[in-house]
Amino acid sequence: MAEAFRKLTALTAAFALSIAAAAAQGVVGDQGEADASVAQSEIDSAVSAGSTTEVADPWEGFNRKMFSAHLFLDRNLLVPAAKGYRAVTPKKGRRGIRRFLANIRAPGVFVNDILQGEFGRAGETLSRFVVNTTIGAGGFADPAAQIGIASHSEDFGQTLAVWGVDSGPFLFLPLVGPTTSRDSFGQIVQIGMDPLFYVRTPPADIARYTRAGVGGVSAREQFLDPLAEIEAKSLDYYASFRSFYLQARKREIANGVVDYSDLPDIGEFEEFDELE
Repeated sequence: MAEAFRKLTALTAAFALSIAAAAAQGVVGDQGEADASVAQSEIDSAVSAGSTTEVADPWEGFNRKMFSAHLFLDRNLLVPAAKGYRAVTPKKGRRGIRRFLANIRAPGVFVNDILQGEFGRAGETLSRFVVNTTIGAGGFADPAAQIGIASHSEDFGQTLAVWGVDSGPFLFLPLVGPTTSRDSFGQIVQIGMDPLFYVRTPPADIARYTRAGVGGVSAREQFLDPLAEIEAKSLDYYASFRSFYLQARKREIANGVVDYSDLPDIGEFEEFDELE
């Protein structure tokens, strides 16, 4: 029992690292200039909101301490690793890795599409997975996009939001990054949607940890420049980072709808975007 709990804890942390890194840091994907413009818009909005807007954050004192600890680890561990990865991996190779990682998350996305009643999007997810896994070299290429099947991401935290579950307090943990109480629970449930979780062999364990590590480094590399820009422009980096996360997570829950005023109220703290 103790060994099983230890493995579950380690897997949870590893999974959260890869998911949170992508979720907390992402608005730019393979779609090109349109996503880049959204990214710049959200960067500017987050910097402005971080310096002028009060956000309910009942655990702010704790969160700021954890954020400071995270920055130390980020600057001394994650950023050097991400820069090294960027230096030795060509841009097309990095894009292929992001696509591959997104493709192996497709079963979980499919389940959440179904749970949200988004059957059309579920069909798109299944179609993309079949096409990219077969003729797309396991997902490293994206022929599905070339035939008009758009990509999207879903997780169980988003499903809970669609079901009307309030997000709860904002929470920041070192390496795991920004989340909420709802999304923390969602991340744990999401593990059960991963087919690899049920394979109990040493090679499968290695595959899980490798995937989480590569996913975390890949996500951090993708957002080296946007996060550096937020930090450089912000009077309060923590507040701007929090705003960036909540705004983009809200857009993700809304399936890309930008006009938030037309959406139903699904919680005070909303969630964020996971990219290829």
